[in-house]
Amino acid sequence: MNIIDTNLKFISSKLGYGNVPNKIILHHAEASKCTVEDIHSWHLNNGWAGIGYHYFIRKDGSVYKGRPDGAIGSHCQGSNTGSLGICFEGNYMKETIPTAQYNAGIDLIKYLRGKYGNLTIYGHKELLATECPGSKFPLADFKNLKENEEKATGYVVTTYLPNGYRGDGSFVGVDLEYVLSYFKGVRCYVKSDPKGVWIETQVLPIEQCNKLKETLGSWFYAIR
Repeated sequence: MNIIDTNLKFISSKLGYGNVPNKIILHHAEASKCTVEDIHSWHLNNGWAGIGYHYFIRKDGSVYKGRPDGAIGSHCQGSNTGSLGICFEGNYMKETIPTAQYNAGIDLIKYLRGKYGNLTIYGHKELLATECPGSKFPLADFKNLKENEEKATGYVVTTYLPNGYRGDGSFVGVDLEYVLSYFKGVRCYVKSDPKGVWIETQVLPIEQCNKLKETLGSWFYAIR
């Protein structure tokens, strides 16, 4: 796994050690564009030792080292000891996660589980009163990673689908013919709620689900 170390300078007197990971806590930066250096600077300005997360994943899928794994984090009050904090660049109250970043998150969790055992996955909001990592963050996918790896079949769920417009700018709705062109040979079911419309497929081999995930890109939401 390629993890980029930018040699961040920490205030060593403020770093506590003895962190033995038994869980991973997922966060979003709540900033559409930022770097690991930006977060390090923000957290230094908070009076901390430096970046509070152990890993940072950018939208392009690049993974950066934050605090040493053995150092106690500053990312989830009451749960910093015994955890590894992973932060995703982006504001996932407003955005949807790019495929490259999503895949990097999956790969990093697999890597850390290979190193430390079957670490339990939490979203920040499950341990503290916060909206982090955001309502549009695919938290269930990461939490169910082991289950999804082991099962032989599943079905694909898209994000809310974008509306199409006529040439004169008047509202039309979802262009189903265009959307369904991504699902050739696959039976699809249109679902909706007050927020919008999405598609769920028939049950498929897990390999086909993963191929659809790559094809759909930002339209992909989950494999269930």
